[in-house]
Amino acid sequence: MRSFLSCIYLLVLVGSLSSETEFKDSLLQVEGGVRGRKLQMVNWKDWDEQVAISPSALYSSQGEDDVETVEISSTPQLLLMQPSSSYRLLSKKQDHGTDFLIFEAHARKQFLLLSSFLRTEEGLVNSTSPALYIPYIDGIYPGGVLLSNPHPSNISAIVFVRAYDSNSPVPGSCNTEPGVLVKPYLDLSWKDQLIYLSFNQAGQHNMNCIGIQEFTYQVYQYFLPEDDCTQKYFEIGYNGFVDQDDIVNNGNLVTTLTHHKDRISLVNYPRTGRIIAVIVNSKNGSSLYGLAHTYGIELEEDNEVYNGCSHGNFSFLWVSCALGVFVGTFLTVVGHRFFKCSQFLFGFYFGSLVGYILLSLYTEYDETITFVLTGSVGLVSAIVFLAIWWFLGIPVLSVVLPTLLVGFLLAGLLMYIPLCSYPTFFSDSTYWLTFTCMMLAPTVLFIAFTQKASIISCVVIGTFTLALAIDNYTGSNLKFIIGNVLHRATVPGFGQAYSCPPLQKIDLLLGTGILICISLGLVIQLIIERKKPPFPPAPFQQWRWIRTLDRENETTPLLDEESPESPEHLRRAPVVGFIHNQSSTGGNGRRIKGGDGAGTRPRDIFSPTTSPD
Repeated sequence: MRSFLSCIYLLVLVGSLSSETEFKDSLLQVEGGVRGRKLQMVNWKDWDEQVAISPSALYSSQGEDDVETVEISSTPQLLLMQPSSSYRLLSKKQDHGTDFLIFEAHARKQFLLLSSFLRTEEGLVNSTSPALYIPYIDGIYPGGVLLSNPHPSNISAIVFVRAYDSNSPVPGSCNTEPGVLVKPYLDLSWKDQLIYLSFNQAGQHNMNCIGIQEFTYQVYQYFLPEDDCTQKYFEIGYNGFVDQDDIVNNGNLVTTLTHHKDRISLVNYPRTGRIIAVIVNSKNGSSLYGLAHTYGIELEEDNEVYNGCSHGNFSFLWVSCALGVFVGTFLTVVGHRFFKCSQFLFGFYFGSLVGYILLSLYTEYDETITFVLTGSVGLVSAIVFLAIWWFLGIPVLSVVLPTLLVGFLLAGLLMYIPLCSYPTFFSDSTYWLTFTCMMLAPTVLFIAFTQKASIISCVVIGTFTLALAIDNYTGSNLKFIIGNVLHRATVPGFGQAYSCPPLQKIDLLLGTGILICISLGLVIQLIIERKKPPFPPAPFQQWRWIRTLDRENETTPLLDEESPESPEHLRRAPVVGFIHNQSSTGGNGRRIKGGDGAGTRPRDIFSPTTSPD
């Protein structure tokens, strides 16, 4: 039974975290067709083998007269693009003083092709979020840009254009990479647990790059609803995150970059979409790079079950989480009452965490082998920690591990929410020193109250196990309270990534549920343990006491007026932690011959006692 419960616990822990990393090689579909890069400059021939209809074939079959013209403004507009079609995007009449325009197009999943002209052998921007710079000269307008759908299916694209005057910095004008001269787009990619953002530096008016070291770049992110990758919320997100006022008011400031810094990394929260914006500020004005978005996973078609998001091994994940609900409820309600079982689970949990970290650092096994080896290490650890109580029966020693696990959760929680925005913790030494101190705090505080420490540990860890299982049903990100700590220990560069998570309605509801379950669990267990021995007897010690009693009974007279207790009374289960303060009572619960207590044995607090008649 104990092994069965422990395996359930491992399934929830490892299964919920491993499901987040199944899509590390899926960038080809999600991020625009080039592995590891969301935005790229490519030649026509580079796309001949990657899309159903190459751009060259698309343009040769569609003349200028066949291209539909769409007039757009700074307000996002939904454009339904037909299969294998092109659209010329023209800006509406701009105000006097407009110097340049930034055209943008955004598709949820498929990449789009954006170029300045209909026929070209140069390059083009291909991405789910392409953007192009176009000079604006009133009366000599160059004709806008060309947006193409090379896919044999319809695509819904959000299109708009921004206008800037000559005092505004030109995004992406100071770059040395080949392709278009000005690159106002964001280069966004994801791999495993990290999202990488980079961009080309902005320049002054007329492509002047003097003094650009004084420019500052503010990076904002706007989270879409968790576990919902549908077109509906994608459109709502872009409509509420367009101009600078919307971005500042609705977005979260990630960081401000200076001194030519043009790249950062972010922690990936799969199935939680985010829109990234970069505002470049100069002494005279400011401007926006083209927006970009990512979901951190491979997207599916919209449907009611998946909400457009992939969930990996669906059956395994849901079954393991269903079993996790049982394990969490068991620990929360009756964990201390079944003390040996809880010790086995705590040891299994500890061994699984340590095993996962060591295997990830020093091996390169695939996910299945890592899961099996992690479970094996956890099983060995569980047996060792159970044996410590089985043979020694020392309460202080047995509550050290559970309180350390509670400290691990506490430290992970503090690093997950309130301390995530402090650059101080980019340093590994600072991070792990602070984490260790917070992890040791519960052990130091509760070690003197062994029974209460055991109950609190069972309730907290059981409640979090229950929340971890429910988390996968609701799609929240509270699982990364543990996940970010494990990734920090195993993923190179994870400590340099900005990790502040989204706190949305489902997270707050689940967090409130955790507090309620902890409160109820404490009340229930304290009531159950009321007027009961603080700890059960250690099996080995109990066997040793019974064996000692049997040996002494063989030499005890059949009739002894000073020992009226029956053998059955002497075999009463010992109580660990109680001290029977009678000078005439020996350590084994029998009255010792010899008068007034001078010959009594030293008292042992872990020895069985007898009640006075």
